[in-house]
Amino acid sequence: MLSSGIWSTVIDDAAEHFYEAGISEPKVNAEYLALYILGVWNRTELQKFYDEPASEVQFRLYEQLVGRRLKREPLQHIVGETEFFGLRLFTSPAALIPRSETEILVEEGLKEAASLSKKNVRILDIGTGSGAIALALASRLPDASITGIDISHEAIMLAEQNKERVNSKNISFEEIDIFSNGIENAFPHSIDLLISNPPYISTEEFETLEPEVKLFDPRIALTDESDGLIFYKRIAELAPSILTEEGRIIVEIGYGAAQKVEQIFLDAGIAVLRIIKDLQGIERVVTAKVLNGQHY
Repeated sequence: MLSSGIWSTVIDDAAEHFYEAGISEPKVNAEYLALYILGVWNRTELQKFYDEPASEVQFRLYEQLVGRRLKREPLQHIVGETEFFGLRLFTSPAALIPRSETEILVEEGLKEAASLSKKNVRILDIGTGSGAIALALASRLPDASITGIDISHEAIMLAEQNKERVNSKNISFEEIDIFSNGIENAFPHSIDLLISNPPYISTEEFETLEPEVKLFDPRIALTDESDGLIFYKRIAELAPSILTEEGRIIVEIGYGAAQKVEQIFLDAGIAVLRIIKDLQGIERVVTAKVLNGQHY
């Protein structure tokens, strides 16, 4: 399938195959897989290998990985890791691959944590998946106590692996269904920051997703099997009973959902403080607070 030779030729050949298959950023994809084979982490280091021949073992392995990518398997699953908020984390089909736009959620969480009157804030990450958000917050908030919860046992196991990898001490992961009865009793008025990147893809939108997402990310982490708003409604129900008086809600939202989420919160006595846009100008994160008198 590929032409063997020096690395620059091998990479260019792979990029051509990716281009013909309609894969975006074909050269970046080809270089990323070469980085993995060569055991380097940035493109500057990769350039040092351009004029060196790929060994037989390296070439055959690279060819296998290119074949997997041509089947639209995500790069992060192929190499088994990704970078998120400066952390190198394990990835697997058990959880959503952390996206760069979700770093905005972490940044907003750090801002809100800094605005609170205490340093030992307690944070609850709902739908923690790989643990990326919780671990990113833990890396910057050593005095915080953070709990990540998810309904998926496999996702919690992945989060535990990532916790060990980054050596995080102030975080725990629990397998919990937020739709189960009595969850309010587990965190009674004790959470300062409720943060979540919930499944917000509607069933209709799910069918339009790219193959890398639709076929390889866990469906349970993508869609609520409804209109994409079910988790926001549940968070709005839970917030008054689990948040402290200063508590904040910080959630990622889907394209065009800002007004709908804001209305869900308002109907529950929750005021939206900010709606933050991502680098593409898309409304991506909502920060909110339970109105005085609505706690119970």
